[in-house]
Amino acid sequence: MKNAINYFYNIAIDDIHQNSKMFYFDYAGFRYALLSYDKDPELVNNIYNLHLEILKQGLYIHQIILNKDGQIITFINGLPYILMRLINYGEKITFRDVLSFVGVSSGRGIDTNLKRVHWGGLWSDKIDYLEYEITQLGQKHSAIRNSFSYFVGLGETSIQLFNMFFGSEGRKIIAQESVGHDRIKVDDDTFELYNPLNLVVDYRVRDIAEYIKNKFFSGYDVWEDINYFLYSGGFTADEHLLFFIRLLYPTYYFDIYENIISGDLDENELQKIIDKVDDFQNILRNVYLYYRRFLQLPTIEWLE
Repeated sequence: MKNAINYFYNIAIDDIHQNSKMFYFDYAGFRYALLSYDKDPELVNNIYNLHLEILKQGLYIHQIILNKDGQIITFINGLPYILMRLINYGEKITFRDVLSFVGVSSGRGIDTNLKRVHWGGLWSDKIDYLEYEITQLGQKHSAIRNSFSYFVGLGETSIQLFNMFFGSEGRKIIAQESVGHDRIKVDDDTFELYNPLNLVVDYRVRDIAEYIKNKFFSGYDVWEDINYFLYSGGFTADEHLLFFIRLLYPTYYFDIYENIISGDLDENELQKIIDKVDDFQNILRNVYLYYRRFLQLPTIEWLE
């Protein structure tokens, strides 16, 4: 790999290391990481342009390094890689780190392939696919079979609320689109936070809600983070609605479900989610009752 880096990037190094995520090395006072690229090849130019926009704003993001041919992706032994110069890594992500991305502009002209703002349609398609998949592959997993309908119900309630408030044609959502992450996890470190390959464009409450859900189901208390968001100010009524809808949507369950179906996770991992359902429902209930005081939320009987 050292010879390939020298050939493609004109970087001569003495030592290179590898972990489960990447090859990495130090050069001229910087840490570099060579990552395999497993996303849609058609997205790579959009990702590159988004990361350039963030760099133009003087904000933190790992810098993608083009190879000697000016290409983003480098094929080494037939496999696609991207080289980055790192700006921060190895520190645990905090809630304040997540908030640091709130309001980071995606700039103009960012391709819609990176946008994730149409939650109602995206989630409906997701649930339709999972319902088909469980009939084909999921029946042999008892934990999935016994829990699937509950979490689909959460997803459908989220879709109904989104469509109720934001689904009508011409309804302008008073919420800022910003840079967010495909997934953000409490046990990730700052390497993942600033990894441009993780970035999407969505409403700025996306990362806040997803981080809180992941933190809760990873065994941490989340009330300090929730209260900080609820009482911090600076968010519109629409953004508070979007936060509640996103908190309600069970990303955590669907991600684990898919990893079990693909054989990447043991079914026992799902039980950790199921065991915490009642406690998380209490969190949803408290947030719902708080919002009912000033948002026009409909009655959700199981949260009353």
